[in-house]
Amino acid sequence: MNRRILSFYYIISMLFLLFILFFTAYRLKITIDGNRGESEKNLERLRISALSVFLAEGSFDSEYFKTTIREQFLSTDRIVLLAIYSSREGIHYLISKNQSYLAQAPEQSGGGAPQYTIRPVYENLFSLRFSPGIRQDLFIDGIFQDLDRAQVYPILREIFYILLVYLLIASVFLLFAATVRAAPGSLTSRMPDRKPQTRRSRTSLPQVPVRDRRSQPQTHFEAGAAAGLFSPSTGLGWSQHLSPRLASELERAAGSDQDLSLIFISSQYDLKELAGSIMNSFPLRDLVFEYDSSTAAVILPDRDLDQSLKEARDFQQRIPSPVSIGASARNGRLVSANRLLVEAARALKQAESTGGGGIVAFRADPDKYRSSVAARSARPSRIRR
Repeated sequence: MNRRILSFYYIISMLFLLFILFFTAYRLKITIDGNRGESEKNLERLRISALSVFLAEGSFDSEYFKTTIREQFLSTDRIVLLAIYSSREGIHYLISKNQSYLAQAPEQSGGGAPQYTIRPVYENLFSLRFSPGIRQDLFIDGIFQDLDRAQVYPILREIFYILLVYLLIASVFLLFAATVRAAPGSLTSRMPDRKPQTRRSRTSLPQVPVRDRRSQPQTHFEAGAAAGLFSPSTGLGWSQHLSPRLASELERAAGSDQDLSLIFISSQYDLKELAGSIMNSFPLRDLVFEYDSSTAAVILPDRDLDQSLKEARDFQQRIPSPVSIGASARNGRLVSANRLLVEAARALKQAESTGGGGIVAFRADPDKYRSSVAARSARPSRIRR
């Protein structure tokens, strides 16, 4: 797959991850702020109720006071502790869902405000004067949960749905990116036939005939050139489209810093009998071409020489009749289509010289190739007069 597409996918994924984090923090903040405002109102309601009962009973120890405040405590959402204390006399009334919220026992607190154990972020402490107009030393404290499970689950469900939608969109995008080059008439197949505009491209080999082992004319292929991109007799691409398409794929591979291989498949029988097996084994139809009456050429993008040889061996094992295969690869070089065709043709000729059924690969040394290019570039040019 093209590295630009992968880079775009990674950037979008990182941006989406940041969006999920900010969305989660925003939803939690809204929920917590709403709960804190409601908790302050609930504590004020409990204060007014407790003060009314205290003024009527005159004591915090009466059963009516304890029963009334306990019922209201249990019916208040998210409250876990309620305390009424004096800054001079200590705690007068305390009710809690868990004793762990008090840092010390009530009888050990003495005067002053009680010490609480509160979990940060998850819980919060609110404090009010119990009777501002009567006794300035009385206070009422309430510990409330900022979040509960019933409020967290909807947020998690929203995040799950967003992730699910993103995964579906990402799967469709990756599937489309992986198969876009396989469709005839795709963007890759319509690329203009240009050679790489680099300094090294001037060192490419001159255009020479690719095959010389057969001298019969290629009228079988030239007759249908105007009929379309594919031969009606074999279903493979016309031979005259091979070199321009190979040049286009080499340019794309060089621009993406990827490898590319070319293999020739030859049989002693007519190519019609072999074409169906070739198209089943190499499904990129617009990258499979006729070469002559018994030979097919297959362009394998994003494949190095070892990967191409493995696919060639797998294909050879599935064919009952012997086939000869020659292969070559870009291997990090800036080579022309003609150069790669020559290398693959020579490899095929050597494979056929062993009696047929062999596989021979032209394995180029990229370091040696670069040294040769550099040496040619360093030679002084002769000026004709």
